[in-house]
Amino acid sequence: MKKKLFLILLACGLAMTTFMACSKSDNDEPAGNGVDDLAFLQKRLASNRSLVYGVQLGTDPKDIVSRPVPTTDEALAEYYKLLSDGSAHKGLNTANDGAITCTLTDAKGQLQGTVTYRPSQSETTYYCAEVAFSTEVKTATGITRLRYILYDRWPEEGNGFLKDILENIKK
Repeated sequence: MKKKLFLILLACGLAMTTFMACSKSDNDEPAGNGVDDLAFLQKRLASNRSLVYGVQLGTDPKDIVSRPVPTTDEALAEYYKLLSDGSAHKGLNTANDGAITCTLTDAKGQLQGTVTYRPSQSETTYYCAEVAFSTEVKTATGITRLRYILYDRWPEEGNGFLKDILENIKK
């Protein structure tokens, strides 16, 4: 009799364990994509504390970095390269004005800040698109804005793109 009661209790315990495992909701799972998005972004922007993604133009503050691009489509493609999953990133949201905001998370889904792409709406603005970093991202990268400038609008005097390439080749 004791053996029968023990087996019944054991079966009930196993059934409860199975039921609880099956009823686990999706909310219990981490919301992240399994990647540290901020670390990925940092690696894309800099290497060994030297800027590799863009340059600081002499006319802009040090927390604004610019990068030349051939077309506005390439500017958007470059933005997606900053994100761990590119254009398939789970944290992407698009606004009516063409702005695209990506919410960055760590591997477990904890929020790390945002990165927002905004195409220029002005013909007189020297850049074709700008990426704005939230405070959390700025603290980690040292950059508040990344500006994409079309080759034909790239400044040639002072810190011109061609001059920077020639100086780097000489080194």
